[in-house]
Amino acid sequence: MLPIYRYTKQAQIITALILTGILSVGSELTLIKNASASSIDFLAQNVPANRLPRLVANAVLRDLSNRSGISSLFLKITDYRQQTWRNGCLELQRPDELCSQALVPGWRVVVSRGQQSWIYHTNQNGSVVRLNERANTGRLPQNVRNAVLVQARQISGLPTRALSIVEFQPTNWVEGCEVSTFPNPCDQILVSGWQVTVGAGNQRWVFVSNENGDRVRLATGSNPSANLPTSIIDEVLADASNRSRTKIAVSSRNITQAERVVWSNGCLDLDGGICTFAQVPGWRVTVTIGREKFVYHTDNNFLVKFNRAASTTTGNVNSVQPIPISQSELPPPLDRNVVFRSIASGGFTGRTYETILLNDGRLIRVQIGDGNDSERSVRRLSRQELQQFQQLLQRYRGEFNNLRYPAPRSSADFITYTLTSQEGTVEYNDISVNSVPTNLQAVITAWNQINDTPISDDGNLNPVPIRPSELPPPLDQGVVFREISSGGFAGRTYETVLRDDGLLIRVRIGDANDSERSVRRIPVQQVRQFQRLLERRSEEFQNINYPAPRGAADFITYTLTSEDGTVQYNDVSQNNLPQDLQGVVQAWRDIVGNR
Repeated sequence: MLPIYRYTKQAQIITALILTGILSVGSELTLIKNASASSIDFLAQNVPANRLPRLVANAVLRDLSNRSGISSLFLKITDYRQQTWRNGCLELQRPDELCSQALVPGWRVVVSRGQQSWIYHTNQNGSVVRLNERANTGRLPQNVRNAVLVQARQISGLPTRALSIVEFQPTNWVEGCEVSTFPNPCDQILVSGWQVTVGAGNQRWVFVSNENGDRVRLATGSNPSANLPTSIIDEVLADASNRSRTKIAVSSRNITQAERVVWSNGCLDLDGGICTFAQVPGWRVTVTIGREKFVYHTDNNFLVKFNRAASTTTGNVNSVQPIPISQSELPPPLDRNVVFRSIASGGFTGRTYETILLNDGRLIRVQIGDGNDSERSVRRLSRQELQQFQQLLQRYRGEFNNLRYPAPRSSADFITYTLTSQEGTVEYNDISVNSVPTNLQAVITAWNQINDTPISDDGNLNPVPIRPSELPPPLDQGVVFREISSGGFAGRTYETVLRDDGLLIRVRIGDANDSERSVRRIPVQQVRQFQRLLERRSEEFQNINYPAPRGAADFITYTLTSEDGTVQYNDVSQNNLPQDLQGVVQAWRDIVGNR
């Protein structure tokens, strides 16, 4: 029996409701005002709507690092999704707290370290973050983990190695009949256990389990087909059943993915003769039957089209069976100024090359592990070429769904290509490139043409990404900015940090006696002005390096770190930096004084 709560002290309740209403009206007005400012700030980042903004990610990691004492270097965002919270407290109301009832768009973010995870609720731009302390989990018992993965394998039809647990938290759930029927009462049992989310690529399944994993079931509402129109469900299942060569019975549980999509034309972005150019809202539905996968494009009513190129059936003799890339194997997402990235590894030489295309048309290629950066090349695409490739990526965005097209068994000396767009990642190899879906082949062909076309360098100062192993540690709590200068004739290294209380501390690295330490105090007003400048120029701190010209010697390298990231440059090429970055450098020089 579920507990029934009785409320007393009606006068107090009525008073509280009146106060809540007044607070809600005021909070809603404030929220509308803040939302206008926040939306401008959010749009200025040029981040796609389904990508977690850098400001939100930084705010979450910073809060958790401060709470737990764990360096953000050891924390990883393993899952996130957009969420509209039902109140101003982001649905995490504290005791004696009154919350406005306005809807608040934001994010639900999961941070993990090993088997421990934390769940955060945020607003849209990360200015408000709240830890869901009820969902702060310790370790998921191994027997529960194994039992859930077994259930997920049976439902998804995917091998266990393709599945990963992306989130878990303690919970209580009801087991038994859902509806009482007279004269037989409903016998419900409250079960203590776990809620576990299993992921494979972009797909998610939510399970509930008891404490030892003996009873595991799919949670109510976690079925991907839950929001699909019945007419669409019936149509795709009937078509998939007819196409399948297996004898497996088909039901709505075979729908393993249902994604809302707005198609760009009346043919639902599939070849179909003459198409209207009106946008059509609908769904991209995946039906999995055994090892077969059937992909459909639909509208919101009855129109269903089979995407043969994206499907994998036993009848596709030339197709390669894709498998999801686990979360731990996915490369990092693209920075917001990067359009596309390719990582090529393997082959006879065993070398790894990374090529990135920036949104200003620069194409940068480096060899990973090349300490001298001797194979670095920088070229520039024309605006037309860049726009054509971006349009192609938008048209075939559904192909970047974190899938791997593996090489045939016993294959050797092949090159593996990992392609990443703003939508996701796909991995293939040179042996089976002709067997991947047609749409993906079109993207690969266009990308190869871009790389094979000789393009002259424009002579500008071109940045290159700083490898993760070369990045300095993130800022400590209370630190606004840090500069590390090294090189020059003396060959010494100095570190200067600015704290939010105005203290400016400079030390020489390796000075055992600390004889060169200096401490000064900067006016707090000047610190706040510098912080506002850093917020406006956050896009300049994207872990990139502006290298010195070849042949340059005895130059000083400066490594600047803000809360958003790091940038590196040198005194030889300082005047060729982007104008916005030069503004930050000059403001910093005004603070520290000329040395």
